[in-house]
Amino acid sequence: MNPPFLPLTLGDIFEKTFSLIGKTFFRNLFIAVIILLFPIILMAIAMDAFYSSLADMQGSILQGVSTPGLDMVLAILGPLVFFGCATIIFVLGILLAEIAVSIIVSQEILSNPINFFDALHDTFSMKCLYGIGQGILKYAILIGGVIAASIVMAILGAVSKLLMGIIAIIGLLVLVPVFVYVFLKWYFALTVVAVDDLTAIESLRKSWYLVEGHWWRTLGILILLTILSQFAITIVSLPISFGSMWDFYKEYFTLLGKTGGNIDPQSLAQLENSVGPGIAIGSGISALLSLLITPVFTVVMYYDLCARENADKISAQKPIIKHDISSEPIDLSSL
Repeated sequence: MNPPFLPLTLGDIFEKTFSLIGKTFFRNLFIAVIILLFPIILMAIAMDAFYSSLADMQGSILQGVSTPGLDMVLAILGPLVFFGCATIIFVLGILLAEIAVSIIVSQEILSNPINFFDALHDTFSMKCLYGIGQGILKYAILIGGVIAASIVMAILGAVSKLLMGIIAIIGLLVLVPVFVYVFLKWYFALTVVAVDDLTAIESLRKSWYLVEGHWWRTLGILILLTILSQFAITIVSLPISFGSMWDFYKEYFTLLGKTGGNIDPQSLAQLENSVGPGIAIGSGISALLSLLITPVFTVVMYYDLCARENADKISAQKPIIKHDISSEPIDLSSL
């Protein structure tokens, strides 16, 4: 693929990111709302059911009506499973929305703008399956490696607690950097799926190859852009999240005033009945705002890495011309 521009400086990345956010804002917002509206509603219902069950369980224990046991575990198991399924659907929604937003941003960079209907159609082709596949494969390898290392440390711990402590310290010093290194190498896999329509394995391979030689630069830029974007998202989403949980905060501070700061556990458990939907709405708003920023600078950085990889290829193929001074005539008159 021929990148649409030459390698960018940090200032260029900021400039293109802000420009693209403005050009694609409403299309990206429509995409995010269309895809995430149902998952957010489902998450709110699931969290409401889970926190209500949790509050009822705590209330029963505090009142002495029931004691912790298998019946209580089974009673909360249903809402917990529902909450887990809703969380998976919410995460899948974010992944699909990120693919769609990346498609819109990519086509805007290529001077071929598309509407959100075309982006949705392109997303729900094979790209959604490739995107889900790369995510499953990536996290299965990363989490599987951590589990395997934990099993080894547990086996060593059965032999000697001292040996387990030493191995645990060494393992943390080694595993954390390795985890971060591999995660960053595969960071652009979903973008590769959205932009180049590659399969799960091919996207992981290309992301790994592009970051090669630019790991520290990529890490630094990502940290900087993530901090700035999360700061902006927090400023916007905090009042909305606070408003969605206003009833909870109102009741909580009212109880603090009435009890002098000594809220009884029973009253505190009853407050949990209203906290679930507010948390879900706050999380949904943060996810929507993140989708308007994060995929944009990720696509810009992806094209920058492609441009750098293309420049490296050209530099490697460029012949070295040696100048032979022996073939030039010598002007003796100047001596």
